[in-house]
Amino acid sequence: MFENKNSSALLALKWGAINAIFSFAYTILTKYSGMVDDFEESIGWLSTIFSLVLTITILVLCLREFRTTNGDQLKYGAGLGLSTMTGAITGIISGGFNYIYLAYIDNSTLTKQIEQAREKWEEQGLSQSQIEQAEKMTSMFTSPGIQFAMIVFLSVFFFFIFGLIVSGVLKREKSIFE
Repeated sequence: MFENKNSSALLALKWGAINAIFSFAYTILTKYSGMVDDFEESIGWLSTIFSLVLTITILVLCLREFRTTNGDQLKYGAGLGLSTMTGAITGIISGGFNYIYLAYIDNSTLTKQIEQAREKWEEQGLSQSQIEQAEKMTSMFTSPGIQFAMIVFLSVFFFFIFGLIVSGVLKREKSIFE
């Protein structure tokens, strides 16, 4: 019984860290390659597809490894729990990377986002006081701390949702006749 829990935690840590590293590397690559500067819908779709493929691949590899180390068995609940735990680890590590990067290395992305939003608000004809109020709210929601919390929450949420499907596909339980 304890072996499964230990192997679950270790597998979640391993695959969550791998996912977080790949995700953060992709983010840095897109930023420094200039793709973020030319942010269009196409890069948004590309990022979404990359994230989906990475998440599903990590879940499949993680659950297969768990199943292999546990006598070729994987209960649906265990798979869903492992998927959610992997999402939590991914979120914490990715969020930590993002927090450190934005708070201590380069916060120009946040500044650029606020400047672009300010231009849109000016085009919409908002008054100076309305723009200042909107800037305060935007700054609060784009702060590294809030982004950390959102990354953790969304990571757990999406890994849970995908875990529902992947766990169902990969589950293998002992037959009741054995």
